[in-house]
Amino acid sequence: MQDELSTAKTQFKMCICLRNCTILELLFSTGIRIGELTSINIEDINMEERTLLIFGKGRKERLLYLSNNDVLNKLIKWIQMREFFEPTTKALFVNKYGNRLSIYSVENIFYKYRDLSKINKTSTPHFLRHTFATLLLDNGADLRAVQEILGHSNISTTQIYTEVSTERKKEVLIKFNPRNSFQL
Repeated sequence: MQDELSTAKTQFKMCICLRNCTILELLFSTGIRIGELTSINIEDINMEERTLLIFGKGRKERLLYLSNNDVLNKLIKWIQMREFFEPTTKALFVNKYGNRLSIYSVENIFYKYRDLSKINKTSTPHFLRHTFATLLLDNGADLRAVQEILGHSNISTTQIYTEVSTERKKEVLIKFNPRNSFQL
């Protein structure tokens, strides 16, 4: 009896850990809002196409491609383990009672791992979206494509990230441009 209880606790912890890791991976690798994440249903995922159907602000739909194999594999494993919680909903992410996770639950998950990793105490889940967009632009992504990926209806909202990107480029050029060390 004790062994069965211990096994169940271990499996429960593994399921929670996988769920939480998958949540953080999806937030970072797709730039979706936490409200968009909590509204994803199982049928919104197409594994063959590697896509997620996201319902953004105003229920505006957009399709996102899961480009990273590790993220896709975690998602597949989570969907398999999700049954451990005996879901009462079609929600992708459920709590220990099988109900849809709330935005507040996702925030608490983020804060738990933020504190464990000892990163900036002022970080919020939205920082993952911000970092995602900034890194896309830093790596050469087109502003219009980033707008579509983030689900911004107005390009001026997306342009906020170019200012950060421009600032980062300035820092890099000041620090690493070889011309800065030449005296003529």
